[in-house]
Amino acid sequence: MLVTTALLAVLGAVLLISGLGAADFAAQSAPAADCVADTPECGAYRGEMNERIRLVGELLGWLPLLAPAMIGAFWGAPLLAREFEQGTHQLTWTQSVTRRRWLAAKIVGLGAAVTLGGLVLAGIVEPWLAAFDVPPYNVDRFDMSWFRLVGIMPAAWWLSAFVLGMAAGALFRRTLPAMAVTLAVCALAFFGLLRSPSSYAPPERAVQAEVIDELEPEGSLHVTSYWIDRSGVKYTSQEAELALAGPCGTDETTKKYAKCSFSHGYRRVAEFHRASRFWQFQWTEAGILLIPALALGGVAVRRTLRPRI
Repeated sequence: MLVTTALLAVLGAVLLISGLGAADFAAQSAPAADCVADTPECGAYRGEMNERIRLVGELLGWLPLLAPAMIGAFWGAPLLAREFEQGTHQLTWTQSVTRRRWLAAKIVGLGAAVTLGGLVLAGIVEPWLAAFDVPPYNVDRFDMSWFRLVGIMPAAWWLSAFVLGMAAGALFRRTLPAMAVTLAVCALAFFGLLRSPSSYAPPERAVQAEVIDELEPEGSLHVTSYWIDRSGVKYTSQEAELALAGPCGTDETTKKYAKCSFSHGYRRVAEFHRASRFWQFQWTEAGILLIPALALGGVAVRRTLRPRI
């Protein structure tokens, strides 16, 4: 607990220094909010903000994987496994404290501390991101780089990993095997859910039939994009480029190419989730994590409380 608290304090100090520097730079150098990226002033501002957020962002990028794994392995797994391995539970259970009270004191107290730690992490990351979210530079919290570092995600991941570690310790009754299983399951869960938020709900669909700057609303979570012809047949960007190479050329970044493609009956389609679904997806992933973890934890608690004959 002391190590975790110290690491959060160090991280908070790093984010504070970085955020204050970004806020000071934005206050002195931010151009007009409607500037375009190809102007020197706007390009320089975006480039500097990208560099500032990248320096600390690379460190934060490892936390959604490493923090839950460490919480599960070093907080959860030894909690019961060490008691069973060393036999100290037998002494505890001969005292006036009941098994149920002994177990509740361990799980509830540390579980609350773990949840609070995850909320603290989100609480220090959110203002740091807000320091960079100064137009024309925008921070998309729906981006997978930040999605699991803000809101309730850190708390959900930390608590589910803690319960998983506790359950592994109760079932295996050996500390090292319980830690190994916890680390493996945390890694599988992270990589299994890495790109899953886009599938948490049916995406919205927008069809572009005329030249516009942005097809998807700002802050949306992109799912996929493709082209369709008059009959509704889907084409990838490469397939559409080959089909239109003769009449329209190959530079699909220009408005002239877009107008030409639309005149030949092609339409660009984008599927996305609006930023308003952010909290819906946060609670969805929290449920995906916590429901199985708590169910497994319940099995482990029942096994622990059941007297052995």
